[in-house]
Amino acid sequence: MIPRIEQKLELNKHNYLDLLKWITHNGGKVLYPERTICSRYFDNNNMQMYFDTVEGLIPRKKIRIRTYGSDDFISSNSQYSLEIKLSNEHCRFKETNSNINLGSLLKNGYFDNLYGICKQLIDVSYVREYFLVKNIRVTIDKEIKYRLINLNNNFKKSFFEDQSYVLEIKADIDTNLSYLLNNFDFPRSRFSKYERALDSLLK
Repeated sequence: MIPRIEQKLELNKHNYLDLLKWITHNGGKVLYPERTICSRYFDNNNMQMYFDTVEGLIPRKKIRIRTYGSDDFISSNSQYSLEIKLSNEHCRFKETNSNINLGSLLKNGYFDNLYGICKQLIDVSYVREYFLVKNIRVTIDKEIKYRLINLNNNFKKSFFEDQSYVLEIKADIDTNLSYLLNNFDFPRSRFSKYERALDSLLK
């Protein structure tokens, strides 16, 4: 797993337009064309990963299968990759494995040494824009949608479209934090799409 720094900011549509102007004004460049990302999240029967995220407990994980090019997980023509994100006190790690048996994971779940057997629960899809600003990678996620995989009596909804946008600053672990604060003078906030999805669908 490669450690990295991730800092987030929740935006509304007005903030988003202002941010695009700020990126241009500060010499930002489009790093890659925007693309659609769809992730299927897994959790155990107690939704322990969700509650660990809500309570801010560490270490904690997120387990998902990610694909690109479609907001419909099953109909994607792109490769599927298993991603495991680990958060600890100082930074975040992400491990990616593209050599997976998709059918087996969807049917039988994934065994994790911290959470036990984890089964597919929800899909999160969005459109991501990629920028390079002051030699730091910046992404903006928009058109965020949450879909429940299986109907469950605990959930009030099976689909929710989020009106928020998410700015994310991604930097190498050895990046000076003062540099990030001085050059990206925005208030940071917590924004977990997985937590947000369950909050939205449980209401």
